[in-house]
Amino acid sequence: MKRTIRNTLVGIAALAAAAGAQAAPERYALDPAHTFITFEVSHIGFSWMPGVFREFEGSIIFDPDDPSASRAEFTVKTASLTTFHAERDKHLRERPGLFEVAAFPEARFVSTGYERTGSGEGLLHGELTIKGRTRPVTFKVQEMAARKDPWGNFRRAFSAETEVRLTDFGITFFADNKIPVPTTARIRVAVEALRQ
Repeated sequence: MKRTIRNTLVGIAALAAAAGAQAAPERYALDPAHTFITFEVSHIGFSWMPGVFREFEGSIIFDPDDPSASRAEFTVKTASLTTFHAERDKHLRERPGLFEVAAFPEARFVSTGYERTGSGEGLLHGELTIKGRTRPVTFKVQEMAARKDPWGNFRRAFSAETEVRLTDFGITFFADNKIPVPTTARIRVAVEALRQ
């Protein structure tokens, strides 16, 4: 009888340990030195002009056991925009119908759900706010490496991209001035994040 009780208790303890061993959602902070938020817009229909936002912050919660519970938030300082050309950057930051960074100093993305579509692939659904206008967007995500770096920090890396219509976010300069360019922009995010 005692042995039966002892075996039962051992079994319960083992189940509890197994439940406890299930990985909890992991919180990550962006590594700003190895995270890049970039965009591409058409240069009057000839080629794609790249740009980058140099100042941002954000966090990721990733659940290895239930990726659908994962979420992410990013906030970008719009004045940190650069296309590596001072005159063009001033134009993009200040002209009506473009970013107007004095009035709209931040752009923000908040996820609403993550859908795993394959091994290491998924769709990150969320809401993107630019110039006070919020629209639903979906990023295609590649889950990259997840391991300790040479200094003992555990890192996860992701890449994500989406395409948005500029006029949806109040970027109407080209349409207002009847400049014949594609009205979409590609947004790409390359992330390395440190587990907290």
